[in-house]
Amino acid sequence: MGEGVGAGWEAVGPVAVAGAGLTGASWAGLFAAHGLEVRLYDVDESRLAEARARAEEAVRFLVSHGLADGGAAARGLASLRTTSDPESAFTGVAHVQECVVEELAAKRAVLTLAADYAPAHALLATSSSGLSISAIQEGVPGPERCLAAHPYNPPHLVPLVELAPGTRTSVETLERARTFYLALGEEPVMLRRDVPGYIANRLSAALWREAVELVRTGAASVRDVDRAVAAGPGLRWAVMGPHLLYHLGGGPGGIRGHLHHLARVKEGMLRDLATWTTFPADTANVLETGLVEETAGRSIEELARGRDEALAAILAAGVTDLTGDSRDTPGSGGRDVPVVVRGGQGRAVVVASGVSRTTLAWGQRGLLVRFDLEAGAAIPMHAHPHEQTGYLVSGDLTLVGETGEWTVAPGDSWSLPGRLAHGARTTSGAVAVEVFTPLRGEYLPGPPPLAPDGGE
Repeated sequence: MGEGVGAGWEAVGPVAVAGAGLTGASWAGLFAAHGLEVRLYDVDESRLAEARARAEEAVRFLVSHGLADGGAAARGLASLRTTSDPESAFTGVAHVQECVVEELAAKRAVLTLAADYAPAHALLATSSSGLSISAIQEGVPGPERCLAAHPYNPPHLVPLVELAPGTRTSVETLERARTFYLALGEEPVMLRRDVPGYIANRLSAALWREAVELVRTGAASVRDVDRAVAAGPGLRWAVMGPHLLYHLGGGPGGIRGHLHHLARVKEGMLRDLATWTTFPADTANVLETGLVEETAGRSIEELARGRDEALAAILAAGVTDLTGDSRDTPGSGGRDVPVVVRGGQGRAVVVASGVSRTTLAWGQRGLLVRFDLEAGAAIPMHAHPHEQTGYLVSGDLTLVGETGEWTVAPGDSWSLPGRLAHGARTTSGAVAVEVFTPLRGEYLPGPPPLAPDGGE
């Protein structure tokens, strides 16, 4: 069940992708693979044709590797369209993902154009990798709904998306964006302020500077520097971030133990690291020479295919970030303890006339919700990307779908696939409980978990 679109997951409406480059095509593929109606916009018709082909290939790749549902992907592909007309692209959309050239004026212009046509509730997200979101949102109508949503390429495979506020971005915008990307299987991380390069690019830049310096000074080859990262720390970074890894490196003493034993050694390394802030003139030549050896004649396309196949294998294997699931709710703290909600202590939220929901418990993959319907109440037809399995505790309930109706009695249960349009109604009133998977972010935070003795 669940409430209608306006109060729930708001991006079941069309999504616009502005900019038909590699990033835009990848975003379009991700959105379409999840069954969303995608409008891919660019002023260059030839770029649109190329981007559409890339987006369709991304969808097929995700389905073939078990990373997207075939039915949802088919719906997304059927509704994927390209346009060079801004009115057609942005009218009625729920979300705009801007991916145009990395120039401040260009991004402002496209977001302003989108704001002119898009509904007032539509989120305006820039994929900028380095420009200030505070600067971008200046002059854009409704700057409070404008935020940075920086992906890591290729977005359809790498789940990281960095959400950063500008000085005028509202808290509600950030939370709605987080919910949107979570529903797509992404891993949103939240920045507290606008900083150049966000998190991942800053870390990558620091690492790459030293990687360049090791090659330039003859300490190691391009090939061996790449192998040292991929076969060593890169494997660990796929499951844990640096802080947690070094915490483990301290043994029983944790991070304090690590610093106690290795601080002086690491400080010696830090004093020897490169500090330049402008790339040395020989950088391109030195790296290109090494890359010719490393790639051994393989084309950019072959290398990209190999990268994508490896990423898909990692994702399909279920490797997860053990630093703490981004779907953890406030109050759970990522702790391995049961979430227990005592009777009557859940927070009821009115979702429709005569209908309330109460979040009862949650985990990393889903949550349990109780719905209370008064006599004669109804939940309008709506859709969302979450699978839900329900059980009628008491009363009477009729499930309504596009192809019929199903009446259930106390003790009966049901399962509804994600994105199926549905509703419900009752005559005498009803109490039902349902499990939503994956975790439905907008239903959080729920009640706080209780200590084993029942105290707060």
